[in-house]
Amino acid sequence: MMSAIVSAKDTVWQCLEKAVDRFNRSADVQSLLCPRNDAAKENSWEWAAASERAITHRLAFYIECGLRSLRLVGDSSQIVVDCEYNRHGGKLKTLAVEQELQSIVEKARNKKWDEPDEEGFCVFSVAPDIVVHQRRTDINNLLIVEIKKRSNLEPQEYDDLKLKLFTENKHDEGYGYKYGAWVVAEDKCSPKHRELRIVKKYKDGVIAPTI
Repeated sequence: MMSAIVSAKDTVWQCLEKAVDRFNRSADVQSLLCPRNDAAKENSWEWAAASERAITHRLAFYIECGLRSLRLVGDSSQIVVDCEYNRHGGKLKTLAVEQELQSIVEKARNKKWDEPDEEGFCVFSVAPDIVVHQRRTDINNLLIVEIKKRSNLEPQEYDDLKLKLFTENKHDEGYGYKYGAWVVAEDKCSPKHRELRIVKKYKDGVIAPTI
């Protein structure tokens, strides 16, 4: 099993890239990336926009298919692919930001903090869109993905902040995901240009030019 985990670390990013490519070559592009049409009549199929959760699930499915084909994920394997997995030990997944960064979180979550904690940090709960990991431990946090529709007005800085924090290489605390990815669902464009795109790659808490 340990050799499989090592192999997963070496191939998980390639599986993400292949999963995005598979999504973009599938019928999912036209059925899930359609823009919302608020002017469409009731019960009309012109109103076909899907939620980010539906898009996330489909991409996670393709990631898992790729990992299963390599026998790095299976029904009884330690490594799994989860959507919105919000547990961390016996608690919720949380991130902490210094006070000067809290405005990014407040704007995205429409929430105000009265006061930071005693160490000057603002703590907020998070449920990542997709993770490839081993549950109930941080030793095999391989990949974290945040997906955003182009039509989503939530500030981009929020996903950027989360992915940097999740991929920081911390030895005593934090999550230390090996890779992070910010994926944009292009839905505000003509049908021929609709696609998923990996816009930013993260490693060691920073944006990585290549992986």
